[in-house]
Amino acid sequence: MNKIKIFIELTRLNKPIGFMLLFWPCLWGLALAFHQTGEFRLFIYYIILFFLGSVLMRSAGCIFNDIADKDFDKKVDRTKNRPIPSGRISTQESFVYIILLCLVAFIILIQFNFLTIILGLLS
Repeated sequence: MNKIKIFIELTRLNKPIGFMLLFWPCLWGLALAFHQTGEFRLFIYYIILFFLGSVLMRSAGCIFNDIADKDFDKKVDRTKNRPIPSGRISTQESFVYIILLCLVAFIILIQFNFLTIILGLLS
């Protein structure tokens, strides 16, 4: 249970505003596309994929940021208790989480067409 709590804190899943800020523009674009196509099942399918992709990539980004800033975060009151600077999780284990999150996100990405995959990889 402790590892799950650390993972949630590490990925900021307890602070959903970050992935929601990433997801809302995606939802807006999907809504505009749905208005043109009218394919409801495809619309819902893409909403799920974009939501999961937003959560996964934002979570991986948070971990990467924490790894990059671990020495600085140790000195800041607001961030010194985060999992990496506080030593509750190692940098190596954090990298494993990044790889797993990105792998699942890539599996989601390849559900789209070729152009979308290329644009997703470039962004």
